[in-house]
Amino acid sequence: MRCDLSKTELEIMQVLWDGGGEMSPRAIWDIFLDRGRDWKRQTLNTLLLRMEEKGVVEKRWGSVRVLCSELEFKHQQSEEMVRESFNGSLSQFMAAFTGNHRISEADARELEELVERLKRREEDE
Repeated sequence: MRCDLSKTELEIMQVLWDGGGEMSPRAIWDIFLDRGRDWKRQTLNTLLLRMEEKGVVEKRWGSVRVLCSELEFKHQQSEEMVRESFNGSLSQFMAAFTGNHRISEADARELEELVERLKRREEDE
């Protein structure tokens, strides 16, 4: 699965996730028409074809089905970003994300608890 989706492709994914993960192309097209997108059907078909090539949807028997949950997609997208932008370093990502500014005590506690849970998980594997 590739996570390099365009803004419009992400909007289509969100429509699919919100719609239970599977819809007809016509239903997707109608939603975007209601949102003021004056697309031709071929425009949607082209977008869906690209998304299928990226491995995020599958078109079969008159329906479009997502191949990953929203959470799985965001997880994969986050991992790619950390790997590509921060050489896989979570600490470099956190420093960039916070701008090296102070974080709240509550956030610090939550992060410490998360790190401890992940360390225990690694030991269990």
